[in-house]
Amino acid sequence: MGRRGGRAPGARAARRALLGLLCAAAGPFPALAQPNDSAPSSTPLLTGRAHLEWIAAVRALHPADTALNPGNRTFRIPQLLFVTELRPDLRIEAGSRLRVVARPRWRGTSEHVWPDGRPHDERTAGEGNMTELFLAWQPRDWIAVTYGLQNFQWGPAELFSPSNRVFHEVGLFRDPLYYVRGRHLARVNVSAGRQWSLVALAELGDNGEPAFREGEHFGRSGQVKFEFARASGGSYFGMTAGGRIGEPPWFGEYAEVALGEAWAVYLDASHQHGSQAWYPVSLDPFRAGFVRTQQDDTTLRTLAVAGVRYTFVSGTEVRAEYLHQDAGWSSRQSDLGALAVASDGTQQAVDRWLRPGLELTGRRFVLASTRAADLPPGQRLSVQARYLHSLTDASGIGFVTGSLEASDAVVAFASGSLAHGAVFAEFTRVARATLVAGLVWSW
Repeated sequence: MGRRGGRAPGARAARRALLGLLCAAAGPFPALAQPNDSAPSSTPLLTGRAHLEWIAAVRALHPADTALNPGNRTFRIPQLLFVTELRPDLRIEAGSRLRVVARPRWRGTSEHVWPDGRPHDERTAGEGNMTELFLAWQPRDWIAVTYGLQNFQWGPAELFSPSNRVFHEVGLFRDPLYYVRGRHLARVNVSAGRQWSLVALAELGDNGEPAFREGEHFGRSGQVKFEFARASGGSYFGMTAGGRIGEPPWFGEYAEVALGEAWAVYLDASHQHGSQAWYPVSLDPFRAGFVRTQQDDTTLRTLAVAGVRYTFVSGTEVRAEYLHQDAGWSSRQSDLGALAVASDGTQQAVDRWLRPGLELTGRRFVLASTRAADLPPGQRLSVQARYLHSLTDASGIGFVTGSLEASDAVVAFASGSLAHGAVFAEFTRVARATLVAGLVWSW
């Protein structure tokens, strides 16, 4: 979050300058050189393209009323949030072999909190960052080199990709506000036709986001991915391996098999010795704390998502996925987590509770989802619905989002979530419900 106590200075001027830059970059750049001055080429050597999205949205949130956050007086979670975002997409291409991609982002927020028995609190902020900024070079048809801030994902599962240990993105709440910041990667892609590919990547620098695990310091990491796909493209299989400085290496696999035109089954998994996460432990009958007691464990622990997908003739898609996580918290540890926060009483304990170094804290989950597009009116409506249930503590959360193409340039969207479960369960310990509505303008 950016500064508090006032809007970001110069935001309006910055927006005007940015729009001017986009207008200037929208058309082709002049040729840098001509092979023959008397017969200039009609195709410029350097071209540019630009796209801009402006998002305006409002979010209402119902905080969980718990002993750790009674009446929202402790955590002071924003109950009403106004958001505006600018998301430019700039591309410069030199022929067909070299391109530069820049995707900056500016976000302004106005947060409102109404804690019980306390005055209304309003906080405004503005911040900008670079979502992606990379150089891609393809010296030959079979090899490509990319360097810079990149968002690089793979895998067939909807929930997340266990075989990708560089990105830890959970896709449950994907809507137009969903945002993934790239990482500083050097990446080489090698292919043999359309069936065989090899990718090697290295994460070389910190992108400035909060650590996946509280207290974690950036360490360089690397990963390789080998993939084979059938010529028809319906089925594929991949193997991965990698490591991070100061941690045990990991390996993984992912695959999808098409069963006819409509059915597909898939798997995405990784395996690593021990766990680097924080775990709640009992200190005495009245106190608990967080420790990383399992970081020296030599047990091979598996993180895996298995799923099945059915696609109707209309294009509507339904999925069911099962997540197994050996390194997850048990039901007893989930209860101890809240006690550890209460007995410690520090922000560090809260951060370890919320960011222990696990995508989801439990051990077993099931996901059901559906996606339908081109719905009435006028085939301009798309809807997605997901429900995630924890078999560890019996909590669950449902999420629904819909987008309507109001015009060629404007999309209206709305999203909502509703959670159920015990007081300090996986999905109910922070918030019980959210509702988001907004508009996306595109140029």
